[in-house]
Amino acid sequence: MKLLRVRALLAGGLVLGAGATMTLAAWNDSEFATGTFSASSFALQSSTDSGGTWQEHGTSATAATMSFTAGGMSPGAVNYAPIWLRTVTGSVSGTLELQGGQVVQGGDASLFAAFDYRVVRYSSGSCDASQFGAGSTYIVGSSSSKVALGTAGAGTAVAANAASPVQLCFEITMKTTADNSLQGTSSGAVWEIKGTSDS
Repeated sequence: MKLLRVRALLAGGLVLGAGATMTLAAWNDSEFATGTFSASSFALQSSTDSGGTWQEHGTSATAATMSFTAGGMSPGAVNYAPIWLRTVTGSVSGTLELQGGQVVQGGDASLFAAFDYRVVRYSSGSCDASQFGAGSTYIVGSSSSKVALGTAGAGTAVAANAASPVQLCFEITMKTTADNSLQGTSSGAVWEIKGTSDS
C-alpha cells in the first residue's frame, strides 16, 4: 500500500515536469536614444578708450588702465575716467558687480584713503561731471554722496554676444580734508568687476 502511494506521487511529478518544459519564452526587443549636450560660455572684455580697443583683463596683474588725469591732485580735485565692458562673441548674458577697490601693491594706503569715488552707468556723451546728475544710474554712491574707494557697487546687466556695452564712468575726488603730510605721495586703486552668467 505504501509503495503504491509513492509511485503515484512520482508519476504526478513527472507530469508536472513535462508541462514545464513546454512553456515558451517571451520575445523582447529594445530601443536606445542618445543626446548631445554642450556647455554655454561666458566671458568679458573691456575698453578704456570708449570702445576703440577691446581686450580681456582677467587678473589684477593685467588690469586695464583707466585714463585718469590724476597726477598732482590736491584736496578737492576731481577726475573722471571711463571703462566699457561687454561679453565676447558667442557669450551668454550676465550681471556685472563692481567689487570694492584695493590699494595697488606698493601704493600709499593713507593717500588711497584720502579719495572718494562715484560710478555711474551711462549711455551717451563723455565721461565727465555731466553724467552725475540726480537722474543718473548710480553703481556706486549717489547724486548727493561719494564713498570710499573700497566700497563695492550695485550689480548691472550685461548683454549676450558682445552687444550693447556697459559704459561706466568713474569719478575720483580727493577729500578736502586730505592731510598735508600726503604731499608728494603716490598710490593707486585696482577694482575687480566680477561677471556672473545668467545661464
